[in-house]
Amino acid sequence: MEKQRYRFDDHASTGSEPEAELPDVKRNERRLPLVVLGEMVIMPHMTIPLQVPQGKSYRAMERAWEEDHEVLLIFVREAELEGYKSSQPQQLPPIGVIARLEEFAKLPDGTARVILEGLHRARIHTATQVTPFYRVRCSTVFDSDVEGIEVQALMDTVKQQVDEFVDHLGEVPQEAVQFVHRIDRPGHLADIVTWGPAFDFNDRLEVLNTLDPIERLRKAYIVLARQLELLKLRAKIQQDTKEVLDQSQREYFLREQMRVIRRELGEDDDSDDPIDELRRKINEMEAPDYVKSQALHEVKRLAQQGMNSPEAGVIRTYLDWITNLPWGEEQYSEISISEAQKVLDEDHYGLEKVKERILEYLAVRKLAGNKMRSPILCFVGPPGVGKTSLGRSIARALGRQFIRTSLGGVRDEAEIRGHRRTYIGAMPGRIIQGIKSVKSNSPVYVLDEVDKVGADFRGDPTSALLEVLDPEQNGTFSDHYLEIPFDLSKVVFIATANQLEPIPGPLRDRMEIIEIGGYTEDEKLEIARGFLIPKQREFHGLATEQLQISDGAVMKLIREYTREAGVRNLEREIASLCRKVARKVASASEPEAGTAEEPQTYTVDTDDIATYLGPERFTFGLAEERDEVGVATGVAWTTAGGDILSIEVLPVRGKGGLQLTGQLGDVMKESAQAAMSYVRYRSKDLGIDPNYFEEHNIHVHIPEGAVPKDGPSAGITLTTALISAMTGQPVRRDVAMTGEVTLRGKVLAIGGLKEKTLAAHRAGIRTFILPKENTKDIVELPEKVRKDLTLIPVSSMDEVLKVALAVTATPPDASRTAPSA
Repeated sequence: MEKQRYRFDDHASTGSEPEAELPDVKRNERRLPLVVLGEMVIMPHMTIPLQVPQGKSYRAMERAWEEDHEVLLIFVREAELEGYKSSQPQQLPPIGVIARLEEFAKLPDGTARVILEGLHRARIHTATQVTPFYRVRCSTVFDSDVEGIEVQALMDTVKQQVDEFVDHLGEVPQEAVQFVHRIDRPGHLADIVTWGPAFDFNDRLEVLNTLDPIERLRKAYIVLARQLELLKLRAKIQQDTKEVLDQSQREYFLREQMRVIRRELGEDDDSDDPIDELRRKINEMEAPDYVKSQALHEVKRLAQQGMNSPEAGVIRTYLDWITNLPWGEEQYSEISISEAQKVLDEDHYGLEKVKERILEYLAVRKLAGNKMRSPILCFVGPPGVGKTSLGRSIARALGRQFIRTSLGGVRDEAEIRGHRRTYIGAMPGRIIQGIKSVKSNSPVYVLDEVDKVGADFRGDPTSALLEVLDPEQNGTFSDHYLEIPFDLSKVVFIATANQLEPIPGPLRDRMEIIEIGGYTEDEKLEIARGFLIPKQREFHGLATEQLQISDGAVMKLIREYTREAGVRNLEREIASLCRKVARKVASASEPEAGTAEEPQTYTVDTDDIATYLGPERFTFGLAEERDEVGVATGVAWTTAGGDILSIEVLPVRGKGGLQLTGQLGDVMKESAQAAMSYVRYRSKDLGIDPNYFEEHNIHVHIPEGAVPKDGPSAGITLTTALISAMTGQPVRRDVAMTGEVTLRGKVLAIGGLKEKTLAAHRAGIRTFILPKENTKDIVELPEKVRKDLTLIPVSSMDEVLKVALAVTATPPDASRTAPSA
């Protein structure tokens, strides 16, 4: 109920009342001493004994005892009592109770024993005195006389409720019940019933403030009905619980008797008791105290419920997880930087940046010990460059256990955090499962394909990974199944991804991104020679002298049988060669096959590749055999690394339309339109007839037509091809280019420069045009690429055209460059 604000009169005295009456005082208004009680509401027609300490209320009763023995009672919360003891104005409630002092006896300890009888409700107007006690102007409120069948029915119902309440509670004097049945006024009945235990302070205060007697009784009825339902429900729960406990106790005593009988017969001893065995395992665990406390609590529940209860299986499974997890500290051998570098070099060729970062971590770990939190590394790069195998090498270099979990296609948050034990078949998440499988709390944990995690109605797994991959939070990682913190701060987490963009920003911010680009041909040759060929020879049961593959053959595989940034397909082709040779070796060992005289040593050279693997699958070399008009060579970034693409422009006679084909995305279409606008703007400088655009349709096509293409980095390639087609100047076939172009001809920076230059290098390109803003990225390119490619930074289309367009000896044939539509 909303409280009203009452103020003190300006003429309130500090000791006595004002002599003159206020003009608005009514006949039944009075000025009574104010007694402030706590959360004990005294209703009219009730007599209550109290013990009152020294204070304003004490002095108010003392004065009332000297006058007419009547006081005004108000009831406030315990927290508000202190405010009424001060001399500051307080917020008075709207309704109080006028009570009579039946007894006021001062005690030796300074308090007084009083007996108060509630008389009537009173409406409070204002205070007229503050010290030494409050005196308040109020008016008496009398209940109106009401009668009728509805009133009688309501009173009978409330009396019946009182009987039911007494039956549930018991120990209530029958005189009190009979007194309630003799009450014949609804307001009086409501006031008396309110003193029962079913009503709290708020309920009693609400009934007190209700002046209408019928409405007051209705409120009492509602509170009694609610409390009766709670009592019935509580009695049912207690009865059901008693039955279950009785059955559990019976089973417990029977099991104890069986255990004692077996022990007396010598068939069993105490050590075989599963409860005792669990306690022993928990006490012997190397785990924090909070883990042991939680486990012992579950053991206690198991002992109370019994091993045959339905809940026992769930508790046993939970305890098995707790007791089998590696909670304690682990000891590792001294870290050797030189040995770690040797391991990394044995497993991977190149990748100097990654190896350097790992060795830096090992050096700091050696000097600082456990003071430094384990880093969260994220290897980003195309497939087949060795991201996952790097994690295995790091584990070997650190001397730790290795775990790998693939997150590709994971869409349920519970896969990371686990399910709560309330679910049937609940289990911890993949993180805790992996930790348990290797029995180590500080392994190297590889989270593969973190960019392919999805989200649906079951939650967002990337949000659950935020805590796992945050060095500031994973020290207290909480799995939903365990519900106790597990320390992941000692785990070296390594995430791998093919693309950085799909990873959410908050998750990306928690990881140290290390980009791994594709390999050059020379690097692939070294990897094949030092790693892939020996590995596949061993897998196929071939000795070194039984199969030799020349460098020329490997280079042919790289150039004409694979097209990739990594070496995964190259390994497949080498495996295919090994299978062919293994069949020959196996056949040669069978004399009855008539092939025993065939040689046992096989050398695969360049000319033998086609015999074993069939014709080449890709064409190595430049995209064009000669300089062409209207054809420019661009480079593109793909999830598998980089690739080159030719952009063809063909003008035909028409009405000035622009046609784009080759499955181009919206951004690439806009780049073509921007290039067209730039060429029209510069037509005079480029020597193009202004009427050329109204008399020709321009068709732009980018093979391969079935492959979707998008992005702004083909802007300068599109512009160069358009200018070449309209001016008749051919584009140099040994030049590749990348860069976004603006309407004013400025060249803007692009991404994926390493992958694009590697693709151009594989295709035999000798000159590479790149935006000047990307000059800072040149240092990240492999040394072989920087040595073989002539890298030309540009900032405008004029610089691009000076390099890309070849000088034409004779003007182009107009009929060839612009056939009729």
